[in-house]
Amino acid sequence: MVRLNLLTVLLAYTMNTDYMFYYFAPLVSMWYIIIYTTLVIASRYNEHTSFLLCKIFLSSSFVTWFFKCEWLLEVLFGFLKDVFNIQWAAHEWTFRVTLDLWITYIGMLVAIVVIKVREHKLTDRPMWPLTVKAAAVVSGLALIWFFGFELMQESKFAYNAWHPYISPLPVLAFVVLRNANATLRSMASTGFIFMGKCSLELFVMQYHFWLAGDTKGVLLMIPGTKWRPVNFVLTSFVFLYLSHRVANAIAEVTRIVCTESQRLPITQIGEVPSSLLSGGLPTDSERKGTDGNIESGLPMPSTSQGRWIDRLAKGRLASRDSGSARLCRITEWMSGLGWKAFIFLSCLWILNIFWTYPE
Repeated sequence: MVRLNLLTVLLAYTMNTDYMFYYFAPLVSMWYIIIYTTLVIASRYNEHTSFLLCKIFLSSSFVTWFFKCEWLLEVLFGFLKDVFNIQWAAHEWTFRVTLDLWITYIGMLVAIVVIKVREHKLTDRPMWPLTVKAAAVVSGLALIWFFGFELMQESKFAYNAWHPYISPLPVLAFVVLRNANATLRSMASTGFIFMGKCSLELFVMQYHFWLAGDTKGVLLMIPGTKWRPVNFVLTSFVFLYLSHRVANAIAEVTRIVCTESQRLPITQIGEVPSSLLSGGLPTDSERKGTDGNIESGLPMPSTSQGRWIDRLAKGRLASRDSGSARLCRITEWMSGLGWKAFIFLSCLWILNIFWTYPE
């Protein structure tokens, strides 16, 4: 979540834009939370396929109902505006979410299918090669149909009505064709790999570098319309380079933010010989184990109470260890990711309260 939203939140304030303006990061964050919540509820029963399918069905039904009833999102965004001064457009967000409303759940179902294929070793069955070939043919035909159907639509808005229902087809078809045989699985594009490592930054930064005027214009590094092709090539190279550098920087900052401090070990009172507590050296009886041999310095259990000075020293050390343990727990909590997130979100809350939006 930090990796997805750090750059987006930073640009929203420094460039005086809206968080929803970079809709890809909010969408991925929302679906990440939905998937996590769906799977974490009663997760000990996730190994039962019927129970897992039931959870996915209930989650998809609830999310569909929530976004189809636009007044619910209006109430939620109204609450965010009144309490946090977050001004988001419910209608725009509903459009973005419902455009790919079910493809996430399709991905979850495909993940279950892959697990079951491996679990039952279906790839070792005699019919598996024929099944793969048939799936590849169907996937190729599905891609051809999809592109033809898309081109035959009257407008973008006419196609948008169909998109939630047919968008899984080209995605699944590409996945099947990509994994149809060993040759296709082993092929890779160095350029696409490079772009994939900074794809989030490519999407977010395009609004401020490749494009201009909040996507209403094109950035010109070389004045004059006759140099448009040269300008396009130049800005593209610079854009890719900057996105790559920003991706590395955001990844490093994310690592620093999400790294939690390691708790120091606390020595238990039973691990210290009583002679050391009183300032002396350990005796042979304290260094001996139960078999009478010299051991690593751990004392043998004793039923005697010991000298009063030893008991007093033990009491003081135990009290000091107890205080140190509490201090370590407080320090660990304050340096943990939860505390950092609380401080960060509180600062954003205060910043929102005093932020002035253009009329």
